[in-house]
Amino acid sequence: MKTELFAAALLVASSSLAGAADAVTVYEPAPSAPIPSPVFNWTGGYIGAHVGYGWGNGDAVDLGDDFFDEDFGQTHDVRTEGFIGGVQVGYNWQSNSIVYGIEANLGYLGLDGENSIVVSPDNYGSVELGVYGDFTARFGFAVDRILLFAKGGVAATRYDLTYGDLSGEDLDDDSSASRSGGSVGYTLGGGVEWAFNDRWSTKLEYQYFNFGTVTLTDIEGDQADVDLDAHTIKVGLNYRF
Repeated sequence: MKTELFAAALLVASSSLAGAADAVTVYEPAPSAPIPSPVFNWTGGYIGAHVGYGWGNGDAVDLGDDFFDEDFGQTHDVRTEGFIGGVQVGYNWQSNSIVYGIEANLGYLGLDGENSIVVSPDNYGSVELGVYGDFTARFGFAVDRILLFAKGGVAATRYDLTYGDLSGEDLDDDSSASRSGGSVGYTLGGGVEWAFNDRWSTKLEYQYFNFGTVTLTDIEGDQADVDLDAHTIKVGLNYRF
């Protein structure tokens, strides 16, 4: 009798434990939310270098009727082209997606050209642009590590000019003039910059330069005005600090 009661009690206890085990629910821990990557910020200083290609014009116009020994307003244009290179330094500030800053460039334009016409109007011209510098304001829109920007400011370059009439295949000393010096004007441009890590970025940029007007005077006092401009396409590399 005791054995039967013990067996029955053991059976009931086993059934209760099995039911309790079935009632236990195991919950898997909820997956943790991914930590978002920080958005890149363009605020800070940078220094870098650039190389590229440029082209432009030296457009001369006779202010009387004797510099080119032709009619009043006679023109003679010289196309220039060449490779450019230099360095830049600047600083950016960022507010939300808006980025604004300042930048200074110093480099060498290396643009030159000449144009000879040995038959009427038998004119000659040569232009060389050398050392240049600019100081600009930049304004742009950032999408994380991509920055679209525009820029504008003051620019200057050193030039060497010779314009005048030809006598045969040689310059007419009485109706020609040469001048070297510096000229100041303005620059406008824009481009795109990509920060490929937290310190380094690369850019592609177009820039237009208008270096103003240089007046040439020959030995007889006749004058011509030469308008100088240049277009440049350049790639650059910046280090942010």
